[in-house]
Amino acid sequence: MTWVVRCCAVGAWAAMAVALVWAFGLGSGALQPQSDLLLLGWAGLGLLWLRLVALWTRAAVRAWARTRAGRVPLSKQPTRKAREPRVPGSFHTRAWVHARHAAVWVLIPLAAAVPTSLREMDGGDSVRHLKQAGAVTVTATVVNASDVEEIEDDGKVTGYHADLVLAIPGGPQVTAYGVTREEPHPDGRVRALWAPSSPQLGAVVNDTKDLDAFVRTGWTWHAESIGMFVFFGLFVGAGIVPLSVSAGTDALHDLTWRPLVQTVNTTVLTLLFLWIRPFLAAHGLGADVAAATTVGFGIVLLLLYFGQSFRACSVT
Repeated sequence: MTWVVRCCAVGAWAAMAVALVWAFGLGSGALQPQSDLLLLGWAGLGLLWLRLVALWTRAAVRAWARTRAGRVPLSKQPTRKAREPRVPGSFHTRAWVHARHAAVWVLIPLAAAVPTSLREMDGGDSVRHLKQAGAVTVTATVVNASDVEEIEDDGKVTGYHADLVLAIPGGPQVTAYGVTREEPHPDGRVRALWAPSSPQLGAVVNDTKDLDAFVRTGWTWHAESIGMFVFFGLFVGAGIVPLSVSAGTDALHDLTWRPLVQTVNTTVLTLLFLWIRPFLAAHGLGADVAAATTVGFGIVLLLLYFGQSFRACSVT
């Protein structure tokens, strides 16, 4: 069971590391659903739960062995030194223990930054449907603008909302709900995102966004994602790492083999994955929920591993 636990831990870490790096670099043009990412996520969680089953099985076997040992006459019982140690002794050196935990510490800020990338990828229902239909960007001509409303910020007009009818070069006329910096008027030119195969979906016009990004599908960097990675990385480096190191090798090694502690970890990680799963499965979360997820996801991770670090300190 010891090697089952170890192999599952390595497999789960590898699957999650690949999934997180992949998700971190998803561009605005990435399509949903992200089936391969979902598969990697489920594989990582499956290995974590298999590891947990192995931990509980190992604990149950050891408890049964101690019960049997208790029935043996005192003269025949093994001495304390000869009994099996509470945790496996191999890979128990200071370097190994800290290397294993460092591998987890690196993933915490990366995971905390992933919801930001997923929110960038999503773009809302209209953009998502257009991307799935094969979106392209064009410079269209405004045929008609109606229901024009000013967008104000501190009393200054910063743009306009409007229902637009657009003439696509070499294509049909389509409708669009637009956000423009200048007041739209007939014969004006705007940048639009639309799907040639599905003109009934209309178009998206938004001068405040780089619409061309929604048709670029390569791995990319987002300034906001990098900022979140650095932000949560500082918390990990300033809080979790010193606490864990001060706890000592024995305490850290012991906690990784405690079934109850690992049950909490596995359950929380599963719930976090289910929290962001709608982004990967072609379902939006809405602007407010997406914003809350961006920050809340990382906070839950920090609390989980801060708690584990405090627990390690308390058992030293």
